[in-house]
Amino acid sequence: MDNVKALVFDCYGDWEKGSFEALQPIFEQKTCPDPERVFATLGKIRAKIQAEDKTMLYPAVLKEAYRLLTGELRLWYDEEAAESYALSVGSWPAFPDSKEALSVLHSIGMKLIIHSNVDNASFEDTRKKLEGDWGEFDNVFTAEDIGSYKPDFRNFHYVLEKLEEEYGIESNEVLIVANSKRADIAPAKRLGLKSVWINRPQAILGVKGFEDVKPDFTFDSMEEFAEELKAVKEDQ
Repeated sequence: MDNVKALVFDCYGDWEKGSFEALQPIFEQKTCPDPERVFATLGKIRAKIQAEDKTMLYPAVLKEAYRLLTGELRLWYDEEAAESYALSVGSWPAFPDSKEALSVLHSIGMKLIIHSNVDNASFEDTRKKLEGDWGEFDNVFTAEDIGSYKPDFRNFHYVLEKLEEEYGIESNEVLIVANSKRADIAPAKRLGLKSVWINRPQAILGVKGFEDVKPDFTFDSMEEFAEELKAVKEDQ
């Protein structure tokens, strides 16, 4: 990690905690299966929608995924609940260690780049939880900006081109940092990019079924990763 200049990541938000709270109208139904099955099914449905309609904004993806999920699991569908779920993205919590980790990474001169599958409006609500005294992200690239969703290679090429154009940073100086093996780590490996997997406990979406995908580095938290990278840079 000694030559890394830019971190491209999308692992600060607690997708499953936010979704669990927003999906209560589903989980409260007596015939609802366990959360692991719900999230696994939801993940497959969401990925299929994103692959078939690359320009559909993320809230619309979630609303359609909600509808299809209730059909797949034979649960009651409520339009208002689906709409509420679709608009909940910006309120999903950040992981507790994320803001402090960002401060550490900023202090050692890293370019901090967000590469997210959400839309611009949703991310604007999220960034308020993460930016602060330490500073702000150097750049933000969303699926709405790019016109497709990860794990599409086009998304990664888009970000890499922007990093070279705007900062003179080449692909071998970039580190992909994420929790989702499906959306981030697997495509990074196939593109020859170095990757860090943040192994969040109990993560299902983007992780279950991708056990064979091996990142270059693994850490249990953003905080642990930030401290390790800081130590590497200070030893140079």
